[in-house]
Amino acid sequence: MKRPLLITLLSLLILPAIAQMSSREFTTQFLEANRLMEEKYWSKSIDAWIGVLQMDPSNANVNYKLGYCYMQTANDKKAALPYLEVATSERVAKKYDPFDPKERKAPVEAFYYLGKSQHLDYQLDKAIESFSTFQSKVSKKHYMHRLAERQIEMCNNAKYQISHDQNYLISNVGPVINEETNDYSPVISLDESSMFFTSRRLRNDSTNEDVIDTETGEFYEDIYVSYKDKTGAWMEPELLNINTDGHAATISTSPDGQTLYIYYDEKGDGQIWKSVLFGETWSEPEMMGSDINSDAWETHITVSADEQTLYYVSNREGGFGGRDIYRCVKLPTGEWSKSLNVGAALNTEWEEDSPFLSADGKTLYFASQGHNSMGGFDIFYSTLGDDGEWSKPVNIGYPLNTVEDDLFFAPAANSKRAYYSSQKEGGYGLKDIYVVDMPDSPVEADLAVLKGFIYPAQGEELPDDIFVMVTNKQTGDVTEYRPRQRDGAYITILNPCDSYQIDYVVNEEIYQQEFINVPCDGSYSEINKEIFLLPVNLAGDEEGTVVEVPEPKEESDPIIAPGARGTNDYLGTGVTVGSAFIDGEAYFQRYFVYDFDAFAEEETEFSDFINNLVKLIEANGDATVIIESSASRVPSSKYKNNQELTANRNKTAEKQVVAAMNKRGFKKGKDYQFGTPRKLVGGPKYRNDAQTNKATYELYQYIKVWAY
Repeated sequence: MKRPLLITLLSLLILPAIAQMSSREFTTQFLEANRLMEEKYWSKSIDAWIGVLQMDPSNANVNYKLGYCYMQTANDKKAALPYLEVATSERVAKKYDPFDPKERKAPVEAFYYLGKSQHLDYQLDKAIESFSTFQSKVSKKHYMHRLAERQIEMCNNAKYQISHDQNYLISNVGPVINEETNDYSPVISLDESSMFFTSRRLRNDSTNEDVIDTETGEFYEDIYVSYKDKTGAWMEPELLNINTDGHAATISTSPDGQTLYIYYDEKGDGQIWKSVLFGETWSEPEMMGSDINSDAWETHITVSADEQTLYYVSNREGGFGGRDIYRCVKLPTGEWSKSLNVGAALNTEWEEDSPFLSADGKTLYFASQGHNSMGGFDIFYSTLGDDGEWSKPVNIGYPLNTVEDDLFFAPAANSKRAYYSSQKEGGYGLKDIYVVDMPDSPVEADLAVLKGFIYPAQGEELPDDIFVMVTNKQTGDVTEYRPRQRDGAYITILNPCDSYQIDYVVNEEIYQQEFINVPCDGSYSEINKEIFLLPVNLAGDEEGTVVEVPEPKEESDPIIAPGARGTNDYLGTGVTVGSAFIDGEAYFQRYFVYDFDAFAEEETEFSDFINNLVKLIEANGDATVIIESSASRVPSSKYKNNQELTANRNKTAEKQVVAAMNKRGFKKGKDYQFGTPRKLVGGPKYRNDAQTNKATYELYQYIKVWAY
């Protein structure tokens, strides 16, 4: 009978002691979690609050603090919702003490963060209700009252955008680029052959294994680049040599992908730097000049294709609010001007970021929390008017824009496609890089893009002194572009309503020349040119080299001597484009690369031929023109067969002669006539050796025209 009394007495002594020990442990862990939270170690504080919550699962304050910490993370915001729902299920504290472990009620701000969490979960009506509840419980002077009002506006914007979704085709660029970590901020060269992006992955050599960002628990940001192979597939990303132990992130790149603008953040005051590709190595980055960098936070920059204008982002004093977009122009000295805020047309009281100029410089894409954003940052675009003012920004729409932050929208040259990063269901990691096709986009790029590859001879490397010289025939402006050393890729932008002379220069001599007229039709076009260098050009042989033509191996494998015309092999095989006037006869020849058939009337040699033809007619009263065209036996990818290719070359040449003579007042059939054309397919049999025997095959890719 005494044992139950003893147990009761022991219980009265032990249970309070256990409770006291549990209370001390709760207090200790609460204070530690609070400390981590105050120091903004969000990942560590989340782990600590989870431990505290296990001791008191119904504690509204602990649920609030855990939910709040989740809302501050970059990747786990959606995890906050159930905790904030518990936090607001009871009456909130009228007098809230965030540092008191005995506080079990949540603050009134819990309704605000519940609304944000519901917004991220597309529970838009519930989110509006939560924000309204918060506003009803605080004074209009409360610093978050205006924020709640803005959140309600964005919820309504989201409802509208979702009900007016756009025709976008969004595709993940794939696992070669994206890993399980965060991959974002893609910037691309204009021909989309190279992509630079920011990643928080473990490096292949593990040199960043012990370098962790304590705020996020991730590796620091690094810059990678991926190039497309000849099939258009992205290759394994390469770590750039300009990364540091701190944050290094991509911002933008030049059209040819050989100048890179970088964000460095070593002291919490991010700044903008620039690096240039020399061969296969990126130069030591240099800070952008003028007053672009300051003691404030600079996050992004975009430079026009002609490098005459730039736009960048800063949160310096004197703006409209938060981060604003600023502008600089190139001075006659080559330096950048002082910065000018672009004004209220683009900037708002909220935050703006990540501007990207279109290739023609007439459209600016940027991210903003203002305007009619549907949540966080949305992508907008604005067009530059003839008066030099930017138009009212247009929300690019759902599903590209979401209720989360959407930034870093890098448009392709045609403005109908772009690259951006997002955290979507079904991705390969956290944030992934996506490509979006926008067939119905109202933005039209008004330009032509000249792009292609310069191929060295078999076994040779691209010479260091090769470049493409572009001359605007209207303005006389001359610009040089150097092909990328690794693959010979080059690219340039040609403006509408202008004509251009394109010189491919090797060893200080013009190797090949093109003339291009860009129409004024307000549309986008691409001009692809492939230039194949012969060994003689790379070796710099002043006397030239005669390429041996292989003898036929069998009767069914005839060899047509290149450029043969009886005894009048007038210019020789070492000349790419040439003309001559010999013994009262006019001659013109034009060699082509694989599958090409067209040439420009403005070519000097062709113009000389036409002048010589006019001389003949004026001297003799009329003239006869013979056209010989030739194609090799390498299978054509553009035409049904090589017979069709050589016939098309012949036809094109005849049209060019007629058009040029019409301009000079001479008519076909009256002043001159065409003799029987020669259409040839010759050279050695094709044995799947187009690259190894490229120089030989190219001897049979030509037209020759003579008149007598």
